Amino acid sequence: MKIMSFINRASRALHGHPASSKLLVLFTLSSGGLVAYADSQSETAAPAAELNQNGCKKKRVVVLGTGWAGTSFLKDLDVSSYDVQLVSPRNYFAFTPLLPSVTCGTVEARSIAEPVRNIIKKRNGEIQFYETECVKIDAANNKVFCQSHFENNVIGAEDFSLEYDYLVVAIGAQVNTFNTPGVTENCHFLKELEDAQKLRRSVIDCFEKASIPGLTEEERRTNLHFVVVGGGPTGVEFAAELHDFIQEDLVNIYPKNISHWNAKLSVLVRYSHIHCHCAMELLMQVTGLMFPIKKFDERISTFAEQKFQRDCIDVQTGCRVVCVSDKEITVKVKSKGEVTSIPHGLVVWSTGISTRPVVKDFMEQIGQANRRVLATNEWLRVKGCENVYALGDCATIDQRKIMDDIASIFKAADKDNSGTLTVQEFQDVVDDILVRYPQLEIYLKNKHLRDVKDLLKDPEGKDIKEVDIEGFKLALSEVDSQAKSLPATAQVAAQQGAYLSRCFNRRGHCKDNPEGPQRFVGAGRHAFAPFRYKHLGQFAPLGGEQAAAELPGDWVSIGHSTQWLWYSVYARGMEELPRVLKPSEAWNQPGPGQMPASNSSVVRPWCFDGNRDMSTKGTKLFLTRQQKFGFTMRGYYTFFERALRAFNDHSTVSKLLVISSVSGGGLLAFSDANAFQSYAEGDGKKKKVVVLGTGWAGVSFLKNLKSSSYDVHIVSPRNYFAFTPLLPSVTNGTVEGRSIVEPIRNIAKKKPFGVEFKEAECYKIDPAQKKIYCRSTHQGNTLGGNEEFTMDYDVLIVAMGAKSNTFNTPGVEEHAHFLKEIEDAQNIRRSIIDCYERASLPSISEEERKRIMHFVVVGGGPTGVEYAAELHDFAHDDLAKLYPSIKDYLRITLLEAGDHILNMFDSRITKFATEKFVRDGIDVKTGSMVIKVSDKHISTKEIKTGQTVSIPYGMVLWSTGIATRPVIMDFMKQIGQGNRRVLATDEWLRVEGCDGVYALGDCATINQRKVMEDIAVIFSKADNNNSGTLDLKDFKDVVDHISERYPQVQIYMEKKKLKTFDALLKSAQGNDSKQIDIEIFKNALHEVDSQMKNLPATAQVAAQQGEYLASCFNRMEQCEKYPEGPMRFRGIGRHRFHPFRKNADTSVDYQMQGISILDNLLHWEESKLQLNFREIGFPLAIALSGSGTRCIQGQYSEEIQVESESSGA
Repeated sequence: MKIMSFINRASRALHGHPASSKLLVLFTLSSGGLVAYADSQSETAAPAAELNQNGCKKKRVVVLGTGWAGTSFLKDLDVSSYDVQLVSPRNYFAFTPLLPSVTCGTVEARSIAEPVRNIIKKRNGEIQFYETECVKIDAANNKVFCQSHFENNVIGAEDFSLEYDYLVVAIGAQVNTFNTPGVTENCHFLKELEDAQKLRRSVIDCFEKASIPGLTEEERRTNLHFVVVGGGPTGVEFAAELHDFIQEDLVNIYPKNISHWNAKLSVLVRYSHIHCHCAMELLMQVTGLMFPIKKFDERISTFAEQKFQRDCIDVQTGCRVVCVSDKEITVKVKSKGEVTSIPHGLVVWSTGISTRPVVKDFMEQIGQANRRVLATNEWLRVKGCENVYALGDCATIDQRKIMDDIASIFKAADKDNSGTLTVQEFQDVVDDILVRYPQLEIYLKNKHLRDVKDLLKDPEGKDIKEVDIEGFKLALSEVDSQAKSLPATAQVAAQQGAYLSRCFNRRGHCKDNPEGPQRFVGAGRHAFAPFRYKHLGQFAPLGGEQAAAELPGDWVSIGHSTQWLWYSVYARGMEELPRVLKPSEAWNQPGPGQMPASNSSVVRPWCFDGNRDMSTKGTKLFLTRQQKFGFTMRGYYTFFERALRAFNDHSTVSKLLVISSVSGGGLLAFSDANAFQSYAEGDGKKKKVVVLGTGWAGVSFLKNLKSSSYDVHIVSPRNYFAFTPLLPSVTNGTVEGRSIVEPIRNIAKKKPFGVEFKEAECYKIDPAQKKIYCRSTHQGNTLGGNEEFTMDYDVLIVAMGAKSNTFNTPGVEEHAHFLKEIEDAQNIRRSIIDCYERASLPSISEEERKRIMHFVVVGGGPTGVEYAAELHDFAHDDLAKLYPSIKDYLRITLLEAGDHILNMFDSRITKFATEKFVRDGIDVKTGSMVIKVSDKHISTKEIKTGQTVSIPYGMVLWSTGIATRPVIMDFMKQIGQGNRRVLATDEWLRVEGCDGVYALGDCATINQRKVMEDIAVIFSKADNNNSGTLDLKDFKDVVDHISERYPQVQIYMEKKKLKTFDALLKSAQGNDSKQIDIEIFKNALHEVDSQMKNLPATAQVAAQQGEYLASCFNRMEQCEKYPEGPMRFRGIGRHRFHPFRKNADTSVDYQMQGISILDNLLHWEESKLQLNFREIGFPLAIALSGSGTRCIQGQYSEEIQVESESSGA
């Protein structure tokens, strides 16, 4: 439409001219209105001015840390008045109160993170960020020394220093291990997003390890014993989350004899009661916290302990951990004095915090070496350092005692110098006293005194007109007992950051117009009011959708509604929470672990069967995915909870519809659970089918297998299925990794028959004994038993895929990235951001910066080309806005050994893709063969000239095809296929030379039977009367069988534009004779076999092979009696099944099928997830039914849009 064309041009104009970045256009069409608005920012950030608004040189402010304190300070700071530099090894801000929820997938990690450079972009790029670690603070010379933390060392100095006028220390604290042996080596922590993600993987690993055959019952129980050390908020909440995760999700995925009876959760607590909450059986230990943490209300602690007792959570108080090994944790019981050992599968250490080494060194320099934590005054200024401030967990406020200044206070109040104070004189300074000494207000509340003047009363409660210095001291002598350190919480840190930024913003104004209290020691007033913490309450999730909260005003809330009540209160005080519970703003911005952020807000992770959604839209609540209960009235939660348990326990009533009316209202409950049928049912013994692999072929076979006549076992080192065509999009965040995967156990759970899954790697196939040899893929020998096991089979399906082909090029394995798995895509994503962060360091030379920003892609196939296009768009559309100072250094090079890229595509596509890349500035080098890869250079040999070229690079992706895995090569040698490059099968996917073994996908190829090898027997079958000659009528009975058995015949006829088989024979006769002998028949078909081609190693082929083989297995018994396949030319009868044929009309269908995979993983309606299909940089070739192959050029095609709408895609 012309209107859309106008809007597209207007959009380009707005982005091309930042000066008109805000534009409002109004006009009418047939009484209608159209509004176009753009709020874009210039991609080129203006360099920071050297002078502030007053014309003075800007003060340089260096901020250390991107946690709650540092981020809160930066968000509110007026950066136009200061030259701000930010230093942190973490390039994102994390909403840490939700870290325990990340460990079990209640919340996704990237949903609680915000990129630091996104914050900088919103401040017009006036903040300079360095992703490095501060290793030393030089207070004497006003310098901080920083060190790069990247694994790949850069050329030049890694260390650099920054000078400052003001230093804001907000680097937080580290986990306190109390020097307990083995904690660092064998325990998990929960301080960073990486900790939560690692912990999530370890929980699943424990269940997968416990599922491996060959373990004793005791070893299985050990692997499923989860221990939490520490009874504070973090440890208790993690325990509660883990308890719910196991009871609500994992019991439905793993066999009940493993997850229900063996799983155990323990909490060790050093003191007499827990401080917060827990789940299952917790072992919590608190061994002396660095900061005094305000305990929860006694009612909350009691409720939590009772709740854990009902949940069978073993809370062991009075236990101190003395040692942790890889299999046991040794504790000392305080009451008995005994030392006992407890076996474990996983330990989470959450026992408080301690000071980081860099802060300790700084404290020694400024005379605070005898303290445990950095001390500041009430204005957050470090004691002994006038221009250094400290916020958050790394510091504590050393509140001034009122008795230290009692004489000065008395003197300031005694204006007439009479030596006594009247009530009026005291009231004149009481406001300043309350501001300067907050402990006085706390003391009044505890003593239930309404007014400060109530302090000046005699013992009988009568007012005193005057009081001397001794009486004044007596009245205030107990006030300092109320001075307490603030807890090390996110609330405190965030409020301190906001407070300090306000002080910095008003520094000039308050210097001339002080706003603080009166100086009792000295003259005048303080420039600012001291920091005052406003307590927003404390929250303790207890599992089972129950929680307890201590709210401001001494309110205590306990029960189901408390969690949402707390979120609503907390959201008003912390503006970050709504961003966490809602989709984030952009897909393509770097987030946790240098990954771009996504807008999948609160959904389960791919490796767990996510069932819970935290959405509170209306009153609708989804309890599970397969069993969904919707309710619209609040009073029926308990009923639905009971109904859910009934459905799960009694599968015969798996479908139930309940309708009732209450006061005119309606209630509807529905369950669509599949009743589980044991694979042991049935009269005869079932054949044992073992499937190796969980890729396209294996999963397609499993999903389409409907017959319950088989005992199915799956073995794979990967417990999920990945939609691999979207892997290049995962590398830059266009699609999130978890959005293109589906858990294997979730697929197995949906089958109406038993399916066993083992997360292990098959390293040998023994076809003679019909056995496979497997080993566990989990790191560390913590199983307690043998990690290797064997499994026999009746039918083996090999669907293991292939590995990347390095062609034995030196250095590829060590220095190049691959793109075969989800982990590869995530590693590439992190590496891209690392390159940008390294190139942003101030100590990097110009030449080194160019090298780091050079991205090389080796291989011009679909994967390499799509990745290069995705990287180009990501760099120019997103990273250029976040890293404006280095965007011009970007360079992308595509190396291809052949003459052109995309050599398997139509020549028009190849030409268009090359021209598109040239326009985009992507350097395409064809005829370049890589001969070596080092850590910083890649060596190529030009095929035409033979010249060797060394190319510096920052990151290299290797995408040059596939090779056979070692286990397949060993199997091929056993069955006489050692001289082949890939495993060969017949047209029915049976491995040649091996009975009972099938091979699908990339690990195998179909060895199509040649027509000329069977030409004689084909002629003989057609010659029914054995005359030695045939006429056209004689071929009618075998034509269909020939075309089906030998597909190359049909391909040859289409190429020669012959409509029928008769026309093919007539073209070979050369005369009008109706008789055809064997020689004419050979002459007609002698060129047919030239059309034989191997099927490409694509997801389409693998998926169709899996579906085909499952269809054969479903109809095995039927086809034994009634064969459906073509005629057997060598032998008698017919083949049982039709041979496999790739369906060329389903390229679009299989892409759509991949999207349907997501529906089983994500709550589409709740999360409102929308895939952002970006321009991939080259046209699409789409195989459409009945229309051949079309080449569609350009970014968009009207024809594609119409086709999508008509098909409902």
